[in-house]
Amino acid sequence: MEDFGRKKEDWVTEDSPLLRGLVTPDLKLKNFNLTWERVLGYSREMLLGKSLIRFIDPNEHAAALKLVNERLAAVEGKAIEFSLRCKDGSFRCFAWERQPALEEEGMFIAGRDLTERKKMETTANLQKYPRPKKAKGPA
Repeated sequence: MEDFGRKKEDWVTEDSPLLRGLVTPDLKLKNFNLTWERVLGYSREMLLGKSLIRFIDPNEHAAALKLVNERLAAVEGKAIEFSLRCKDGSFRCFAWERQPALEEEGMFIAGRDLTERKKMETTANLQKYPRPKKAKGPA
């Protein structure tokens, strides 16, 4: 994952392949880079100040809430996976890393898009199983 230690101005304006941002404890986006708009299709106005929960499948809310849990962020080093709904209705899967932003009263987050890799894994898994033979109709 990329370094969180740079100046705030650098990570906010940088056109990174990662969705980088700053969220409040209730998952509201306080700031983010341009990649959010490009990847998800929403305008800045549609995202700024909105809770990520609006864009997450209800089955993945618990995973998303781990993202802002400061206690977990301090001890747990692995990424958290959950998907975000794009403006066109599709979903994209991301591996999220985070770091407390105490001065900002929130959490720095960075999401790496895993969507294509997940599609390839699913396709590979499906190819492992033979297709069922079609039943012949009555003679």
